[in-house]
Amino acid sequence: MKLPRPSSEFLAAEREARHATAELRSLVERRETMKLQAEVDSPTTARIPAETFRSMLESLNAEIAAAQGRDQAAAGEFDRQKTAYVDHVRENLAGDIEGLGAAITVHLDLTLELLDIAASLGAEARERHVEMPGLVKDAAAAKRLIETVAFSAVRKMIGARL
Repeated sequence: MKLPRPSSEFLAAEREARHATAELRSLVERRETMKLQAEVDSPTTARIPAETFRSMLESLNAEIAAAQGRDQAAAGEFDRQKTAYVDHVRENLAGDIEGLGAAITVHLDLTLELLDIAASLGAEARERHVEMPGLVKDAAAAKRLIETVAFSAVRKMIGARL
């Protein structure tokens, strides 16, 4: 059982969303760096004239606004593709997952039957004062543990009554 491969559209949308987010982050970081540099007086770097700084900042803000639009559009397309992929996965694996749940249930039932046999043997051995290995001696405790822990966890996992 494997997940189906995502479509080329999904992969392209994912790539574009990551690229748009990275581009936006880069522009915002550049703006913040520019603002910080404008506030610091340094003898090694020339100060940018106020008018030039405002012009550069306005230009950068316009780039950021455009990048935000691209980021939102890319994120929206990726969300649509992701929803379609999730639906496709659920549809393709529904039968396999149901079969897996049934197989787990069968194996747990078989395990409990085997532990019942071992517990009966252990009870009979105790009555006759015969020492048995832990597999037989502790079978009743193991069965109770499996019933309380494993069965309740599996019931929640597969949503079925065991």
